[in-house]
Amino acid sequence: MLEQFFTYFKFAFRQRAAFLAALDTIKQLLTFKVPFTKITASVLAVMELFTAAFFDTPRTPRGPQLDLSGYELVFCDEFDGDSLDTDVWTPFVTGGSYKESPEQIQLKDGNMVVTTEYRTDGPMGEGWYTGDMALKEQYCKGYFEIRCKVFNNKSRGDFWSAFWLTCDGVYDAEVSKGGPGGCEIDIFESFADVPGGHDYPRGITPAVWCNGVDDNASSIDGINFGQWFSNDPVNEFNTYGVLWTDEYYIWYINGVECFRTSYGNGVSEVPEILRVSMCSPHRLPEALERGVDEPGAYVIDYVKIYQPAQ
Repeated sequence: MLEQFFTYFKFAFRQRAAFLAALDTIKQLLTFKVPFTKITASVLAVMELFTAAFFDTPRTPRGPQLDLSGYELVFCDEFDGDSLDTDVWTPFVTGGSYKESPEQIQLKDGNMVVTTEYRTDGPMGEGWYTGDMALKEQYCKGYFEIRCKVFNNKSRGDFWSAFWLTCDGVYDAEVSKGGPGGCEIDIFESFADVPGGHDYPRGITPAVWCNGVDDNASSIDGINFGQWFSNDPVNEFNTYGVLWTDEYYIWYINGVECFRTSYGNGVSEVPEILRVSMCSPHRLPEALERGVDEPGAYVIDYVKIYQPAQ
Protein backbone atom coordinates (compact mmCIF):
# COMPACT_ATOMS: atom_id res chain seq x y z
CA MET A 1 0.00 0.00 0.00
CA LEU A 2 2.68 2.49 1.00
CA GLU A 3 4.78 1.63 -2.05
CA GLN A 4 1.81 2.41 -4.31
CA PHE A 5 1.31 5.68 -2.42
CA PHE A 6 4.97 6.64 -2.86
CA THR A 7 4.87 5.74 -6.54
CA TYR A 8 1.68 7.75 -7.11
CA PHE A 9 3.19 10.88 -5.57
CA LYS A 10 6.60 10.21 -7.17
CA PHE A 11 8.40 10.48 -3.84
CA ALA A 12 12.19 10.45 -3.92
CA PHE A 13 14.05 8.42 -1.29
CA ARG A 14 14.45 11.45 1.00
CA GLN A 15 10.69 12.17 0.80
CA ARG A 16 9.85 8.56 1.61
CA ALA A 17 12.17 8.70 4.61
CA ALA A 18 10.47 11.89 5.88
CA PHE A 19 7.01 10.34 5.45
CA LEU A 20 7.99 7.18 7.31
CA ALA A 21 9.56 9.24 10.09
CA ALA A 22 6.29 11.17 10.42
CA LEU A 23 4.30 7.92 10.70
CA ASP A 24 6.72 6.60 13.33
CA THR A 25 6.35 9.79 15.38
CA ILE A 26 2.55 9.56 15.17
CA LYS A 27 2.74 5.93 16.34
CA GLN A 28 4.81 7.00 19.35
CA LEU A 29 2.27 9.72 20.16
CA LEU A 30 -0.69 7.33 19.91
CA THR A 31 1.00 4.71 22.08
CA PHE A 32 1.99 7.32 24.68
CA LYS A 33 5.70 6.71 24.18
CA VAL A 34 6.40 10.44 23.93
CA PRO A 35 7.03 12.25 27.26
CA PHE A 36 4.32 14.79 28.09
CA THR A 37 6.87 17.63 27.94
CA LYS A 38 7.73 16.71 24.35
CA ILE A 39 4.23 16.31 22.92
CA THR A 40 4.12 19.79 21.38
CA ALA A 41 7.58 19.34 19.85
CA SER A 42 6.55 15.95 18.45
CA VAL A 43 3.40 17.37 16.84
CA LEU A 44 5.49 20.14 15.23
CA ALA A 45 7.96 17.50 14.06
CA VAL A 46 5.14 15.54 12.38
CA MET A 47 4.00 18.68 10.56
CA GLU A 48 7.56 19.42 9.39
CA LEU A 49 8.10 15.83 8.24
CA PHE A 50 4.89 15.71 6.21
CA THR A 51 5.84 19.05 4.63
CA ALA A 52 9.27 17.64 3.78
CA ALA A 53 7.64 14.55 2.28
CA PHE A 54 5.15 16.38 0.04
CA PHE A 55 7.11 19.57 -0.76
CA ASP A 56 10.73 18.39 -0.44
CA THR A 57 11.55 21.07 2.13
CA PRO A 58 14.41 20.91 4.71
CA ARG A 59 14.22 18.87 7.90
CA THR A 60 15.51 19.52 11.41
CA PRO A 61 18.06 17.06 12.86
CA ARG A 62 16.39 15.25 15.78
CA GLY A 63 18.50 12.12 16.28
CA PRO A 64 20.85 11.11 19.11
CA GLN A 65 23.75 13.31 20.20
CA LEU A 66 27.19 12.54 18.83
CA ASP A 67 29.14 10.21 21.14
CA LEU A 68 32.85 9.86 20.43
CA SER A 69 33.57 7.57 23.35
CA GLY A 70 36.31 5.21 22.26
CA TYR A 71 37.59 7.59 19.59
CA GLU A 72 40.71 9.75 19.61
CA LEU A 73 41.64 12.90 17.69
CA VAL A 74 44.14 11.99 14.95
CA PHE A 75 44.06 15.17 12.86
CA CYS A 76 43.21 18.80 13.59
CA ASP A 77 43.89 21.95 11.56
CA GLU A 78 42.58 25.20 13.05
CA PHE A 79 44.23 27.35 10.35
CA ASP A 80 46.03 29.66 12.77
CA GLY A 81 49.09 30.26 10.59
CA ASP A 82 49.79 32.63 7.72
CA SER A 83 49.48 30.09 4.91
CA LEU A 84 48.05 26.65 4.23
CA ASP A 85 50.19 23.81 5.57
CA THR A 86 51.29 22.16 2.33
CA ASP A 87 52.86 19.30 4.28
CA VAL A 88 49.34 18.00 4.94
CA TRP A 89 47.18 19.69 2.27
CA THR A 90 47.47 19.63 -1.51
CA PRO A 91 45.46 21.79 -3.96
CA PHE A 92 43.29 20.06 -6.56
CA VAL A 93 43.46 21.45 -10.11
CA THR A 94 41.17 19.52 -12.44
CA GLY A 95 40.41 22.14 -15.09
CA GLY A 96 37.17 22.40 -17.02
CA SER A 97 34.68 25.25 -17.33
CA TYR A 98 36.11 26.85 -14.19
CA LYS A 99 39.65 27.19 -12.89
CA GLU A 100 40.94 26.00 -9.53
CA SER A 101 43.88 27.91 -8.14
CA PRO A 102 45.78 27.83 -4.82
CA GLU A 103 45.54 31.63 -4.92
CA GLN A 104 41.87 31.29 -4.02
CA ILE A 105 42.79 29.60 -0.72
CA GLN A 106 43.99 31.92 2.05
CA LEU A 107 44.36 31.90 5.82
CA LYS A 108 42.86 34.93 7.55
CA ASP A 109 41.90 35.64 11.19
CA GLY A 110 42.30 31.99 12.20
CA ASN A 111 40.19 30.67 9.33
CA MET A 112 40.79 29.12 5.94
CA VAL A 113 38.94 31.18 3.35
CA VAL A 114 38.13 29.67 -0.05
CA THR A 115 36.96 32.26 -2.55
CA THR A 116 35.39 32.33 -5.97
CA GLU A 117 35.73 35.29 -8.28
CA TYR A 118 35.93 36.28 -11.92
CA ARG A 119 39.51 37.20 -12.83
CA THR A 120 40.69 38.84 -16.03
CA ASP A 121 44.35 38.27 -15.14
CA GLY A 122 44.25 34.84 -13.51
CA PRO A 123 47.16 32.36 -13.81
CA MET A 124 45.14 30.25 -16.28
CA GLY A 125 43.69 33.17 -18.19
CA GLU A 126 40.41 35.02 -17.89
CA GLY A 127 37.50 33.26 -16.19
CA TRP A 128 35.92 32.17 -12.94
CA TYR A 129 38.34 30.90 -10.29
CA THR A 130 37.75 28.83 -7.18
CA GLY A 131 39.62 26.64 -4.69
CA ASP A 132 39.71 22.92 -3.95
CA MET A 133 42.10 21.07 -1.65
CA ALA A 134 42.61 17.61 -0.15
CA LEU A 135 44.51 16.03 2.71
CA LYS A 136 47.57 14.12 1.55
CA GLU A 137 47.00 11.32 4.06
CA GLN A 138 44.04 9.05 3.39
CA TYR A 139 41.74 7.63 6.06
CA CYS A 140 39.47 4.60 6.36
CA LYS A 141 36.52 5.05 8.74
CA GLY A 142 36.31 7.39 11.71
CA TYR A 143 34.56 10.70 12.38
CA PHE A 144 35.20 13.63 10.03
CA GLU A 145 34.06 17.13 11.03
CA ILE A 146 34.26 20.69 9.74
CA ARG A 147 33.22 23.95 11.39
CA CYS A 148 32.42 26.53 8.76
CA LYS A 149 30.29 29.21 7.14
CA VAL A 150 29.10 28.22 3.66
CA PHE A 151 29.20 30.25 0.46
CA ASN A 152 26.01 32.28 -0.07
CA ASN A 153 24.92 30.79 -3.38
CA LYS A 154 21.85 32.22 -5.08
CA SER A 155 20.48 29.26 -7.03
CA ARG A 156 21.04 25.60 -7.83
CA GLY A 157 23.19 26.79 -10.73
CA ASP A 158 25.61 28.73 -8.52
CA PHE A 159 28.91 27.69 -6.94
CA TRP A 160 28.54 25.74 -3.68
CA SER A 161 30.59 24.69 -0.64
CA ALA A 162 31.38 21.02 -0.05
CA PHE A 163 33.15 18.72 2.43
CA TRP A 164 33.52 15.16 1.22
CA LEU A 165 35.40 11.87 0.96
CA THR A 166 36.28 10.07 -2.25
CA CYS A 167 38.80 7.70 -3.84
CA ASP A 168 39.79 6.24 -7.20
CA GLY A 169 37.24 3.88 -8.70
CA VAL A 170 34.16 5.32 -7.00
CA TYR A 171 32.33 5.54 -10.33
CA ASP A 172 33.69 2.25 -11.72
CA ALA A 173 31.37 -0.68 -11.00
CA GLU A 174 34.19 -3.24 -11.03
CA VAL A 175 36.17 -1.23 -8.46
CA SER A 176 33.44 0.22 -6.26
CA LYS A 177 31.36 -2.98 -6.18
CA GLY A 178 28.40 -0.94 -5.01
CA GLY A 179 30.27 0.76 -2.16
CA PRO A 180 32.78 -1.55 -0.39
CA GLY A 181 35.48 -0.78 -2.98
CA GLY A 182 35.02 2.97 -2.62
CA CYS A 183 32.23 5.48 -2.30
CA GLU A 184 31.82 9.25 -2.62
CA ILE A 185 30.62 10.34 0.82
CA ASP A 186 29.26 13.89 0.71
CA ILE A 187 29.48 14.99 4.33
CA PHE A 188 27.76 18.10 3.11
CA GLU A 189 27.03 20.20 0.06
CA SER A 190 25.26 23.55 0.43
CA PHE A 191 22.71 24.57 -2.16
CA ALA A 192 20.18 27.37 -2.37
CA ASP A 193 16.90 26.06 -0.99
CA VAL A 194 14.92 26.01 -4.22
CA PRO A 195 12.12 23.67 -2.97
CA GLY A 196 11.50 25.97 -0.01
CA GLY A 197 11.36 29.06 -2.19
CA HIS A 198 14.54 30.70 -0.87
CA ASP A 199 17.50 32.00 -2.86
CA TYR A 200 20.09 31.23 -0.17
CA PRO A 201 21.17 28.11 1.75
CA ARG A 202 19.18 27.30 4.89
CA GLY A 203 21.02 24.08 5.54
CA ILE A 204 23.10 21.36 3.92
CA THR A 205 22.61 18.22 1.84
CA PRO A 206 24.36 14.88 2.56
CA ALA A 207 24.62 12.16 -0.08
CA VAL A 208 26.34 8.92 -1.11
CA TRP A 209 27.46 8.02 -4.65
CA CYS A 210 29.13 4.89 -6.07
CA ASN A 211 28.70 2.35 -8.87
CA GLY A 212 27.89 -1.33 -9.00
CA VAL A 213 24.76 -1.37 -6.85
CA ASP A 214 22.76 -2.76 -9.77
CA ASP A 215 23.58 -4.36 -13.10
CA ASN A 216 23.84 -1.05 -14.98
CA ALA A 217 27.57 -0.28 -14.87
CA SER A 218 27.07 2.84 -17.00
CA SER A 219 25.06 4.68 -14.33
CA ILE A 220 26.17 6.17 -11.02
CA ASP A 221 24.10 4.95 -8.10
CA GLY A 222 23.40 7.11 -5.09
CA ILE A 223 21.07 8.70 -2.59
CA ASN A 224 20.53 12.37 -1.89
CA PHE A 225 19.26 12.62 1.70
CA GLY A 226 17.57 15.98 1.20
CA GLN A 227 18.31 19.27 2.89
CA TRP A 228 18.75 19.57 6.66
CA PHE A 229 18.48 22.80 8.64
CA SER A 230 21.47 24.38 10.36
CA ASN A 231 21.74 27.73 12.16
CA ASP A 232 21.99 30.44 9.47
CA PRO A 233 24.76 28.52 7.67
CA VAL A 234 25.96 31.50 5.63
CA ASN A 235 26.49 33.88 8.55
CA GLU A 236 27.08 31.55 11.52
CA PHE A 237 29.59 28.78 12.12
CA ASN A 238 28.06 25.29 12.28
CA THR A 239 29.66 21.87 12.55
CA TYR A 240 28.97 19.18 9.97
CA GLY A 241 30.31 15.66 10.32
CA VAL A 242 29.96 12.03 9.35
CA LEU A 243 30.75 8.99 11.50
CA TRP A 244 31.91 6.22 9.17
CA THR A 245 31.66 2.91 11.03
CA ASP A 246 31.84 -0.76 10.04
CA GLU A 247 28.09 -0.70 9.40
CA TYR A 248 26.90 2.84 8.68
CA TYR A 249 27.59 6.36 7.54
CA ILE A 250 25.96 8.60 10.18
CA TRP A 251 25.58 12.35 9.54
CA TYR A 252 25.57 15.05 12.22
CA ILE A 253 24.84 18.77 12.33
CA ASN A 254 26.08 20.55 15.44
CA GLY A 255 26.46 17.18 17.13
CA VAL A 256 22.90 15.96 16.41
CA GLU A 257 22.28 12.98 14.14
CA CYS A 258 20.44 13.64 10.88
CA PHE A 259 20.50 10.36 9.05
CA ARG A 260 22.30 7.04 8.72
CA THR A 261 22.68 4.52 5.92
CA SER A 262 24.77 1.59 4.69
CA TYR A 263 23.66 2.40 1.16
CA GLY A 264 24.55 0.01 -1.60
CA ASN A 265 26.37 -3.21 -0.84
CA GLY A 266 27.82 -1.88 2.40
CA VAL A 267 30.12 0.93 3.50
CA SER A 268 33.47 1.66 1.92
CA GLU A 269 36.29 -0.55 3.18
CA VAL A 270 39.18 1.38 1.60
CA PRO A 271 41.15 4.53 2.53
CA GLU A 272 39.65 7.70 1.09
CA ILE A 273 40.69 11.29 0.38
CA LEU A 274 39.14 14.10 2.45
CA ARG A 275 38.41 17.20 0.37
CA VAL A 276 37.31 20.77 1.09
CA SER A 277 35.94 22.32 -2.10
CA MET A 278 34.21 25.30 -3.56
CA CYS A 279 32.42 23.49 -6.38
CA SER A 280 31.28 24.80 -9.75
CA PRO A 281 28.18 24.15 -11.86
CA HIS A 282 28.88 21.63 -14.63
CA ARG A 283 27.43 24.04 -17.19
CA LEU A 284 28.98 27.29 -16.02
CA PRO A 285 28.07 29.53 -19.03
CA GLU A 286 24.37 28.77 -18.57
CA ALA A 287 24.73 29.27 -14.81
CA LEU A 288 26.24 32.71 -15.37
CA GLU A 289 23.16 33.66 -17.36
CA ARG A 290 21.09 32.77 -14.29
CA GLY A 291 22.86 35.30 -12.13
CA VAL A 292 26.14 33.80 -10.91
CA ASP A 293 27.89 37.14 -10.95
CA GLU A 294 29.06 37.82 -7.40
CA PRO A 295 32.31 36.78 -5.70
CA GLY A 296 31.93 34.87 -2.47
CA ALA A 297 33.70 32.92 0.25
CA TYR A 298 33.58 29.60 2.09
CA VAL A 299 35.04 30.15 5.58
CA ILE A 300 36.43 27.18 7.54
CA ASP A 301 37.29 27.43 11.24
CA TYR A 302 38.68 23.89 11.57
CA VAL A 303 38.81 20.38 10.17
CA LYS A 304 39.07 17.45 12.59
CA ILE A 305 39.34 13.67 12.22
CA TYR A 306 38.77 11.09 14.96
CA GLN A 307 39.46 7.38 14.73
CA PRO A 308 38.91 4.46 17.12
CA ALA A 309 41.46 4.55 19.92
CA GLN A 310 44.15 1.91 19.66
